[in-house]
Amino acid sequence: MCGAKTSIGGTAEGVNVRRVDMKGRIYLSRRLVGLKLYMVEVDGVVLLSASKERILSAVERLAPCSSLKEYLAILEELGELTPKEVEEFARARAWRSTEGQ
Repeated sequence: MCGAKTSIGGTAEGVNVRRVDMKGRIYLSRRLVGLKLYMVEVDGVVLLSASKERILSAVERLAPCSSLKEYLAILEELGELTPKEVEEFARARAWRSTEGQ
């Protein structure tokens, strides 16, 4: 699983289920009111943290999974590529993903 832990909080009780309303909002704990939260989505996993360093650390642990999937998707779409072509596509894809955030 690309280095990711298989348990969340050690038990099922540590997992909270929230529904997204019609406007795309999720209601969180009242303890978070007024905090600045950082949010990122990696491979369908949404991460929230009040600490920029902690969220970047989590993204680094999840990123290898994402990079490998991106590479495999490129290979499937275009066939075998030269190293230079892979680098160009990766650079273009990374640029597009940062523009959307």
